[in-house]
Amino acid sequence: MNNSGVDEHGQVDKLVQVLKTGDVLNGTEENSHARRDGGNFWFKLKKDQHFRSKYILTLAYIASFLTLGWAEGQFGPTFPDLLHITNTTLEKGSLFFTMNTVGYLLGSLLMGFLFDRRLLDRNLLMFLIIAGYGVIIAVIPWCEMYEVMVTVFIVKGSFAGGLDTCGNAGLVTTWGNDGNTYLSALHFAFAVGGILSPLVTAPYVMSLSNNISALNFTNTANSSDIGNSNGSTYHITNHITTYHITKLIPTEKSFEDRSSLIYIPYTVTAGLCVMTSIPFIIFCGISLQKRLDRKTSKEDGKNKTKLDRRLRITGLINILIYIAVYVAVDKSYSSFLTTFITSQLNWTNANGSYLTSGYWASFAVGRFIGIFLVQCVSPAKMLFTFNFMLLISLLGFLLTSLYDVIYFVWLFTLLIGFSLSVTFPVVVMWTEQNFLRVNGKVASMFLVAASIGFIVNPPFLGALMETYTSMWFSYLLFGEAVCLYILYFSGVYISRKIASRHTIIADQELSVLSGT
Repeated sequence: MNNSGVDEHGQVDKLVQVLKTGDVLNGTEENSHARRDGGNFWFKLKKDQHFRSKYILTLAYIASFLTLGWAEGQFGPTFPDLLHITNTTLEKGSLFFTMNTVGYLLGSLLMGFLFDRRLLDRNLLMFLIIAGYGVIIAVIPWCEMYEVMVTVFIVKGSFAGGLDTCGNAGLVTTWGNDGNTYLSALHFAFAVGGILSPLVTAPYVMSLSNNISALNFTNTANSSDIGNSNGSTYHITNHITTYHITKLIPTEKSFEDRSSLIYIPYTVTAGLCVMTSIPFIIFCGISLQKRLDRKTSKEDGKNKTKLDRRLRITGLINILIYIAVYVAVDKSYSSFLTTFITSQLNWTNANGSYLTSGYWASFAVGRFIGIFLVQCVSPAKMLFTFNFMLLISLLGFLLTSLYDVIYFVWLFTLLIGFSLSVTFPVVVMWTEQNFLRVNGKVASMFLVAASIGFIVNPPFLGALMETYTSMWFSYLLFGEAVCLYILYFSGVYISRKIASRHTIIADQELSVLSGT
């Protein structure tokens, strides 16, 4: 009799599961094929309209981040031209970088709020951000007044921060836990844009005159990954712009009787912004986002459970500290690498430039490989592996720097770039899967944490190197890599506590349903 009851319960459970999945209601031949070939990308792209809509929207997001990386990567190489256009010195011109960062933070916070509130259709919001970004970029080469240029850079940073926030949050919202590959592709596109942009811009920048002794830009891309582009230090990638300037002494006559041609590449960038904004206004017109939201809400509503609020907040704080430390390592390494090898190892500036280029090349390669790696490795395992590689690489860089072993300095620099490459997008995936949904507010928090790490660490590192020894470059970054490992294990512990609580709640619900 008990066995009969057990069988009856089992059949009821199966029936409930069938009804939930909709197999009875949708038991057509096409759905039968879909179940057999559910994992086949091309089959789903052809037969599943919902999947196809999400994929097309994803391509638009990726194109927008390629443009973002392109635009941010253009800033560094054209900086001397901007000084010439505004007829200003380096000391005053450095405010452009500061205002761009301030605007980035303000834009991230504002757009994160608007993204979650849904006061505007999300695709319409993306269109306005990208189009506005293009307009402000087109204006930059024509701002001859210093005060106007400073104001424009605040607005430019705001659009960039908003695009970074809405791009990350929008892609995660579209795919949820199934979007790891696409999120990696998003950040890889940013890095590609940052690499290509300086190459296209180079023929149009002005040559430095003899009054300028040296100029050394260190261009980087994140995250993100803040953010990321080789031409600006970015992260979630990483998307704050910094440059390490060795020595620049421009005078009011440095570029006398010369005219700048940077309006040409800046116009090209504005055109790219317009092109990549068009798909979003089309999606808004056909109400694509509303249809996706309805479908996603039905799918997500099945498995929602309340997690402990305190655990979620603790996990989020741990993640934000992790991002801040990660960006501190990433940006400090790229910004101070040339200074370190010239002062500590007595290499030339040219060697430093080559080494930095190698670093960013390995960074881009790592992001490309990450697109495929996330399909077969969980975010937690990827973070463990890449954190371990970073720790070993920084330790190797420290030891080989002490003895000036050239080949190993190169090797460990390339490994460091590779180890840092996938961290930001993988942290976003880890947060989405184990802690809480990555919406607009959470994405903006990521950028704020990234900017804090970027702002705090370089001045502190610079003071240590100047006061004591240049080897503090290696000492501090290795210590921060150890901190990353500690924060990682702390995050794993919190995620397991959340998972165990989830299991307990599920067991309680099952007990109620079974009547025990």
